[in-house]
Amino acid sequence: MTLEPRTILVTGGAGYIGAASANALIAAGHRVVILDDLSAGHADTIPNEASSIVGSFADGDRMQSLLRDARIDTILHIGALSIVAESVAQPERYFKTNLVGSIALLDAAIAVGVKRLIFSSSAAVYGASSSNVLHEELPLAPVNPYGATKAAFEQVLRAYAAAHELTAIALRYFNVAGATEQVSERHHPETHLLPRLMNAAQTGVPFELYGSDYTTPDRTAIRDYVHVADVAAAHVAATEKVATEGGHGFTALNIGSGAGTSIREAIKAIEKASGAHIEVQEHPRRAGDPPRLVADISRAQSQLGWRPRQSDINRIVKSLLPK
Repeated sequence: MTLEPRTILVTGGAGYIGAASANALIAAGHRVVILDDLSAGHADTIPNEASSIVGSFADGDRMQSLLRDARIDTILHIGALSIVAESVAQPERYFKTNLVGSIALLDAAIAVGVKRLIFSSSAAVYGASSSNVLHEELPLAPVNPYGATKAAFEQVLRAYAAAHELTAIALRYFNVAGATEQVSERHHPETHLLPRLMNAAQTGVPFELYGSDYTTPDRTAIRDYVHVADVAAAHVAATEKVATEGGHGFTALNIGSGAGTSIREAIKAIEKASGAHIEVQEHPRRAGDPPRLVADISRAQSQLGWRPRQSDINRIVKSLLPK
């Protein structure tokens, strides 16, 4: 299906996932307006074809003006604070930005009649689930303030959808990884596994492995890694869904690879791709880390017509190699 071009506001569009998604939306023929306060994003990742504004989505009055003046049709809300450990140390900052700020954006949208919103949620809403494969009907049980803000805003979206005829999709990302020609991970500090492993391979700094006694084939934790390009493709598909389907409501969809990779498998993939040895220092597991977390992606496949095309772990790792 060819979708009529839309005008889409991408909050957090100068960040890793935001910039990749903006590029994908532009490639699909849409007009993109990027809003980012540049606290974590990078201005040089903003596509030349996009309009960009430096600012906060929490500024409700400014958001009303922007949405109205730019004739925004759909909001892709990616902007958020996202470091788990920081959310534990500064919960007030995370709730103020991720929840209160997001409600201000949503109120501005409703006020000016923008009723299509795609929300960057997270598998963190499931917490330390005992289920090895996570599906959308599991209860939300976040174990840190970051996950709690995502779960709380999902509930806000569900209520607004019923009260204000909003059409909203929450995409629950699993471990987003990889690079495109335009975008790579540039987090400070870097907390994600694969970039940390690549850094260990390139610098010789030992990699700290927490937990080697899990009930998994190689005794290390298994996680679901999804290529950032596949996440961007899911955003394009979700944009099409909210634009073409009648009615209103809230839907949550898992976005992952649907496959698990252990930490030792990730280490081997990085070593093979880089040609370097990674020194591993083993430590006891951290409290609350489940042995296996993998996404059930059947709902996203059926409802969005989407599937992960680039999320094989070796393909993800290859995309991380220096160009």
